[in-house]
Amino acid sequence: MPKERFVPIQIDQESCLKCERCLKACKVNKAIYFKNSIRLVDYSKCKGCLNCVQVCPRNAIEVTSVIPDQVLNIKVDHDKCNMCELCVDDNGNFCPQHLYYKDTIIKDGNEMAGIRFKFKEIAKCQGCLACESSCPEGAIQPVIFRD
Repeated sequence: MPKERFVPIQIDQESCLKCERCLKACKVNKAIYFKNSIRLVDYSKCKGCLNCVQVCPRNAIEVTSVIPDQVLNIKVDHDKCNMCELCVDDNGNFCPQHLYYKDTIIKDGNEMAGIRFKFKEIAKCQGCLACESSCPEGAIQPVIFRD
């Protein structure tokens, strides 16, 4: 049986102050990094010490238990997404659990229509990765925990 670990699964970008406390708390492992001004977690480097969670003044870092090869989150690359809306289609061919929805996103400082993944319902994700293979633009990027 794979060993369960607790890791920071999600950094709420809207709550994040970008104070860099988590970045400094993870200085040894360097598992927390920036990409296009978004704070992310490199799970291959994360040791699950949870120092980042302890220093976050806004509680923007959510922790969960995981096992190897579990889907932790699904990222939608809004630069690649062409808004074909196949992922939000009700027929379920793209995502049998209907975990995508159309919403307002912020891109380059502007509000616009975009696709989001229902992160709060990640437990419903079956890990089938049909979304990744079905997206014609390759905008769907599963985040999988690799131990």
